[in-house]
Amino acid sequence: MPESENQSMRGDLPACSAPPIQGPLMSFIISIFSWVPTAIYLVVALLLSVVAVLSLYDAILLIVQLAGTGVVNFADGITQVLKALLLTITVIVLFETVAVYFRTKHVQVRSLLVAGLTSTIRQTLVVDYTVAETFQLFALIGIMAVLIAGVVLVKPENT
Repeated sequence: MPESENQSMRGDLPACSAPPIQGPLMSFIISIFSWVPTAIYLVVALLLSVVAVLSLYDAILLIVQLAGTGVVNFADGITQVLKALLLTITVIVLFETVAVYFRTKHVQVRSLLVAGLTSTIRQTLVVDYTVAETFQLFALIGIMAVLIAGVVLVKPENT
């Protein structure tokens, strides 16, 4: 059997006879493409830093308001503080994910799962269970179960 028939039966692609494009221009283009994600991650890291500081400031203000005033509904005040703190934790985890990307040049899946789980827990604090639809509650439970399973099953990566 000729080699070309043998290649097509195996599903192999024929070898490309054209040489790869090389040279200083191609090296420059490739270096630009490799710097684009790094530049975007840098901007994301700066924005996450600002959001984390503002979120922490909001949580501190809520705690001061809760302690300084005779709040009639203490449970609502605590819920607001918890939501603000969980948002801060989510932002910190996302920031740490970006920081790990800068060190290792890859994204840690487990950190993203933890951020998603923290955000989902925060979302459960927002739900008004007296008017929430059954589907919404089961969706939150399902999302939390999948994220917990992911956190348990995904091995931590060395940083």
